[in-house]
Amino acid sequence: VSIASRKDDTILTISVAPVFAARWLVHRLDRFAERHPDIKLRLDATTNLVNPALCDVDIGIRVGNGKWPDVKAELLLAQEVFPVCSPEMAANLKEPADILALPAIIDGRAMFTWEVWMREAGLSGATLPTRHVFNDASLCLDAAIAGQGVMLAWQTLAAFALAEGRLAAPFGIRAQTGFGHYFVTAEGTREPKKVRDFKAWIREEMAGTLALFR
Repeated sequence: VSIASRKDDTILTISVAPVFAARWLVHRLDRFAERHPDIKLRLDATTNLVNPALCDVDIGIRVGNGKWPDVKAELLLAQEVFPVCSPEMAANLKEPADILALPAIIDGRAMFTWEVWMREAGLSGATLPTRHVFNDASLCLDAAIAGQGVMLAWQTLAAFALAEGRLAAPFGIRAQTGFGHYFVTAEGTREPKKVRDFKAWIREEMAGTLALFR
């Protein structure tokens, strides 16, 4: 794809983290195609922050604090974290302190720790025994689905598995991390209609995800 393709209103190139693509976005792309059959999506799954002004990417979605140089960042979703585990494991949890007996599945690349949630649950300083450490949140989620322990997940990571009943989120206690999902676009340029359409669709889909956590 060349930068010139960005002038083509029928092609929209989006850059997203692989975990966001795999766990949230791909399940919904058919609905975007139905609404905008004239727009062909090109998906660039990467953990690298891209500057749309310098490449063929039209828009990115990234998790962080939104303070990235030389790009425009617009908040899509404030990140909240909460424990998830298999329904069988959750059945034995009656109060937040019960979770301390479960083995933890740790995302080694997470920008937060269990203390964020422990503090919200009134368990500040408490720890869980660690069973597995992965450097990929998708692997952590799969391990939790398999009943290997409990992990600290967030809305877009866990929504699909929760909706399917493969995971449970006990207690209903969620903690803000101070990070969020942001749209990343070129700074100082007018967004084309295809980008505005995509952003509006994502916000609509995100509202449906958030309805799971009310």
